[in-house]
Amino acid sequence: MSLPARQQQILDQIEQVLQAADPRLKSMFAAFARLAPREAAPPTEVIIRRSARRTVVICVMALSLLGVLMLSILGTKDVCRPGLSSDQAVVSASVRYAACSKSTDAWSRGAR
Repeated sequence: MSLPARQQQILDQIEQVLQAADPRLKSMFAAFARLAPREAAPPTEVIIRRSARRTVVICVMALSLLGVLMLSILGTKDVCRPGLSSDQAVVSASVRYAACSKSTDAWSRGAR
């Protein structure tokens, strides 16, 4: 396999730097190459792609659930409004329950 001249020059420079850093490296590699059995390269890994159909189905289901949630929130936002003025925004839980359940006992006791 031949490389372009620029790539071969870079590889030659790397080789020179490695030989200068460790003079025994070349002989160690030669010994390794003699001792290591020649095996074929391992097969490439096969990555299984998920189908686009599965992704679309999951997205549609998620959007449907989000839509149902939004409709339920919008549909129930006015259901249990106690009808208090803005200066009475902080009220006890029993007063809120009384307003939602149409029970007047908690209102008459002043439930605090």
